[in-house]
Amino acid sequence: MKKSIFLEQANIVIPIVDEYSLENISSTEKSDQFDIVEIRIDLLMSVPDLKQKISKINAPILLTCRHPDEGGTEEFRDPIKRQSVITPLIPHVSALDIEINHAEDMKDILTLAKSEELLIILSSHDFIETPEKEHLQDKVTEGYERGADVVKIATTTNHFKDIVNLMNLFDLFESHHLSVMGMGRLGMASRLLAAQCGSVLNYAALESANVPGQWKVSNFKEILKAANKIQSAT
Repeated sequence: MKKSIFLEQANIVIPIVDEYSLENISSTEKSDQFDIVEIRIDLLMSVPDLKQKISKINAPILLTCRHPDEGGTEEFRDPIKRQSVITPLIPHVSALDIEINHAEDMKDILTLAKSEELLIILSSHDFIETPEKEHLQDKVTEGYERGADVVKIATTTNHFKDIVNLMNLFDLFESHHLSVMGMGRLGMASRLLAAQCGSVLNYAALESANVPGQWKVSNFKEILKAANKIQSAT
């Protein structure tokens, strides 16, 4: 049964990228360590009984089949193939993530997802740098124009100005739902700050990090709780 995702809070999302993690999460009772489970279907297609295991997850599910230009496998460059593996899982998930750059190619699955009342996340990933604020603003605007409920921006943050450019988005789009995060040297700092600034989807690893700069979920939950206590006290 689909579970609701609440966008009035800083949700913690754990990506599932291998069979061991999927087995673990599909047999886990509801956890207070995370709010949403992301299923990276592009990395899990070889797992036996995949659909059955996904259906047992006791948390809202965000489904992602990533394009190879933004971190996925070459197998899913073809939009028809991507849509064919997503479609059977639509009844079991609460949200779908598609790249802004490929939303037009994936419009059929996005239309289906909307008709099934899934939350639509349109995303953009830069594994080299953080673009200037004008470029980021244009990308976020494009995401909303293409029908996103949430726009996700993930960039490489190796310099202080990178974090400034990312956090600036919260002021520019204060009436919209954003998911913002950094990767790289300042990734951890950017993710904590983004969660405090209003990022509605905040990604952390169940065990080891999937990308540089990602928190382990237990540590992220603890430090975010501590940061919020300090904020409340002031």
